[in-house]
Amino acid sequence: MAQLITLAGQTIKNPTKFTIENYKLTRETGRLIDGKMVMDYVALKKKFQFVYDAISGTDLKIILDLINTSTVFFSLVYKDYDGNHTVTVYSGALPQEQFRTDGNWVYRDISWALIEQ
Repeated sequence: MAQLITLAGQTIKNPTKFTIENYKLTRETGRLIDGKMVMDYVALKKKFQFVYDAISGTDLKIILDLINTSTVFFSLVYKDYDGNHTVTVYSGALPQEQFRTDGNWVYRDISWALIEQ
């Protein structure tokens, strides 16, 4: 899906694959005497999964420079079926497998998540 994605106000390279997970955030309150679990609904949150089959060192550095700061939360702007959305997110781990082609650094098989605050 080709779309304009901005992180902390800066456009980043479009991922090869962009997945949005919706999940309910709950708080377990325990089990009743009959063993039935009860929990409280807290909020509906999203997790944004970015996959890059290959990304240049330059494009990866832009992302790393945005997330590897003392700032914990960032704004993410993305387009969904019902228009543009802005959410506040934090970054999961960003593992990198590097290899060199024709004198340039390229990173492959990058899978990285942003999680809604």
